[in-house]
Amino acid sequence: MELVQGHEGCCACRKGFCLTSLQETDAGVEGEMVFSSRHEGWQGIPHGGLAMMALLDLADHCRILKQGENLTYPLITEWRFADSVQIGDEMQLRARMERDGRIALSMFHPGRDKIYLSAELRPLEEPGLVDFALLSPARMMSPGLQKQALGIYDNCFVCGHKRRSPGLERRFFRVEDDAGEAVIVRFGGARDLSLASFFQQYPGVLHPGVLAALLDEVCGWSGVLAGDLYGYTVRFQLILNRLPQLDEEFFGMTSLPAVKGSGARKFYFPQGALYLGGAGGELEIIAVAQGQWLAREELRRQFEASHFKEDLRAVFF
Repeated sequence: MELVQGHEGCCACRKGFCLTSLQETDAGVEGEMVFSSRHEGWQGIPHGGLAMMALLDLADHCRILKQGENLTYPLITEWRFADSVQIGDEMQLRARMERDGRIALSMFHPGRDKIYLSAELRPLEEPGLVDFALLSPARMMSPGLQKQALGIYDNCFVCGHKRRSPGLERRFFRVEDDAGEAVIVRFGGARDLSLASFFQQYPGVLHPGVLAALLDEVCGWSGVLAGDLYGYTVRFQLILNRLPQLDEEFFGMTSLPAVKGSGARKFYFPQGALYLGGAGGELEIIAVAQGQWLAREELRRQFEASHFKEDLRAVFF
């Protein structure tokens, strides 16, 4: 795999965490990925955030090869999940540069007509914002804010803490204050510097796939605020305003989602954001997301059966 120009130390390609091969084509770049246990998000199922990480990495290679520079921010990607995958599947990836500068992304099983994950990536002139109230980092850290630690699956790429392979090792918390209920998460700073260093894209900069995975996870957790819903990601709009430096600490939040439909056609529609707090109390939003999740009762039952049981009262934010 030779196409690592501008990706010194990259977790996805140089360290081989996602991509096993890369090849330049006339229109862009193609690659391969084999889902293994290190990519797990649920029992036997890869984490969608890692599929997005691989394709975001491929998009950056495509931009370097076709336009001579890394992706510029802010940018937006519109993701659509449309096929099933499992651990052990071999996948093909494709990034194609369009004439107007957009990059078309896809991940699919060889020989299948159906595409597992597709997206369109394009630049934005203005950074993404949110239309719900964000808790300040100071408020999140306050002992006065009651926090309920949410469960984990031991080998989940985002929340697992007993993995044999590197992961993000996050804990998510349900909180409630005057503004309503939310799910929050914290990442980075001195305590996570070693972990962040592994998950960089190019020197000193966190991989965009980490932001995608964190927002996918925190938005997915919003279902617990709307009647204990668990679901599959169907559509996911991700806006990346900028990539954080490895030593920057940032916070994530999602609020109560809208819910539509019933039974096997029940969906919830979360919004989420990742942001930093400034010394003067101002907030800098680095990424925002919104999407559509298909709620499934069997996922709730699987969660209760397979997720790690512990005394969550002893878990701190």
